[in-house]
Amino acid sequence: MLALQPDFNPAQTPEMLNRGRLIHDDLGAWLASQLPDLTSPTLPDLAVNTSDGVGLRTEIPWARVHSEARSPRATDGWYVVYLFDAPGTAVYLTLMQGTTEWSNNTARTRPLTELAASSARARTALASSFESRPDLLMTIDLRGKASKRAKGYQAGTVAAFRYPREAIPAEDVLVADLRYLVRVLDRLHTLFDTPPEVVEALEVADRTAGRRARGQGTGLTTAEKLAVERRAVNEATAYLEGEGYTVVDVGATQSYDLDARRGDEHLFVEVKGTTSAGEEVILTRAEVELNAREHPNTMLVVVSEIALDRSGPTATGGHLRVHHPWLVDPSALTPISYRYRTP
Repeated sequence: MLALQPDFNPAQTPEMLNRGRLIHDDLGAWLASQLPDLTSPTLPDLAVNTSDGVGLRTEIPWARVHSEARSPRATDGWYVVYLFDAPGTAVYLTLMQGTTEWSNNTARTRPLTELAASSARARTALASSFESRPDLLMTIDLRGKASKRAKGYQAGTVAAFRYPREAIPAEDVLVADLRYLVRVLDRLHTLFDTPPEVVEALEVADRTAGRRARGQGTGLTTAEKLAVERRAVNEATAYLEGEGYTVVDVGATQSYDLDARRGDEHLFVEVKGTTSAGEEVILTRAEVELNAREHPNTMLVVVSEIALDRSGPTATGGHLRVHHPWLVDPSALTPISYRYRTP
């Protein structure tokens, strides 16, 4: 593969036909043979996908391992992929995200700043997973010249192993690195997939509207959800008390969770707890209306990445983020369902 990269040509030359056979048949078959050992209860649907271009040949061929549900296409979600650099000096085993999107039936690279920001968030969330592998790179250089795709792949990379052409490791090392990054991918899915609270709200809306369920739901029982919520409220209360507030839990009777007072200051505090990365939360209409009415005396506390032990259930840990003063941004709201008065 690497030896053929300097002969790149977008046309179907003999060299490119040979490269395609190697990427699709040889590397694809080898990756498929690894799937039984890579599959786990939390990643039961791993598959292999390879590409050296559609129609015209592409400068950077690739072969990926992905979840069929979470990343059905290379444009979607997160996955582990081999990327061959343009001059054929190295191949990268990369944890990355989909870097293109379709617009007017044309695939275009997503904005590089958007990709880089998403990769940086993932890198931060996965920092503890990377501590044991100092040989991991946080950036890659594909040295591409023929298209913008290489820059997109670079910006979309979270972490990668680099294998120089003159020092490709033994197969057991390649297998170990692949297994490691697939495990990290599994954790990334846990952190960055659609939060379970959002999935549940979508499914409740579908059921109310008479639609069939869209998926497997949150997988959390009522007791488990209460454990996560209680952990978040406890963390928020501890934070506020540490800041000198007197705190009362009013979640059972009001459209906000904590009433916090310090001298003449009175805060209406909304608390959201989740096992996900917390990039999205569910707000009720009453919560949005209260926010508009009481701003700037409003605060949002998000406790993300809560660890849930289902045997209790008990919830521990979590990362606390505070937004104060908090004003709901209408452009960040997505309506899940509507009440409609029929004509």
